Amino acid sequence: MMENRKENILNAATDIFSQYGFHGAKMEDIAKKAEIGKGTIYGYFDSKRSLFYEMIKYRIEEYRKGLDSALNIDGSLEEKLYALYISHEAYINRYIDITQIIMREKEVLPKDLMMELADEMNKLFSRMKRAIEEAIYRKELRKDLDPKLAAIIIIGSIGQFYGRKIYYQKKGHDSIDLKDLIDTMLNGLR
Repeated sequence: MMENRKENILNAATDIFSQYGFHGAKMEDIAKKAEIGKGTIYGYFDSKRSLFYEMIKYRIEEYRKGLDSALNIDGSLEEKLYALYISHEAYINRYIDITQIIMREKEVLPKDLMMELADEMNKLFSRMKRAIEEAIYRKELRKDLDPKLAAIIIIGSIGQFYGRKIYYQKKGHDSIDLKDLIDTMLNGLR
């Protein structure tokens, strides 16, 4: 029950911080959204800043689990990439506002959280590099390929693909096809 309530608060905080940003969000609004008393929040978090910090950490962990699940499927690199992009898309669709808040309100975030974000990116890079090395070993990719460079290309393409996809959808244009992107990228790595 206690974990469910904490998770409920974190989910409500995600919605309110997404809507109003850190400075515009009020603990009263989070409590109302979570259908609890404001004092109950303080039983779990000692300040708005600590709630924001924990909410970001909670969402980072959720993102990491999705990426791990995608990269750990038993399949080809192409299947892993497809799963990775789908996982990333699901996260972005749900938490795009949180991503923007992290970028916009960096001054609110403690240095250790920023270090944790950087550490997660390094872990993603390492996991991607390992998946590429395995694909080279299985002869899915050419043997002279630099796994480090390929990981940079793939991870960079994730951000670009979804940034452009969001932009194009807002402008009413056709979006880029995921399968075409993965095929084009892998053709350059094979």
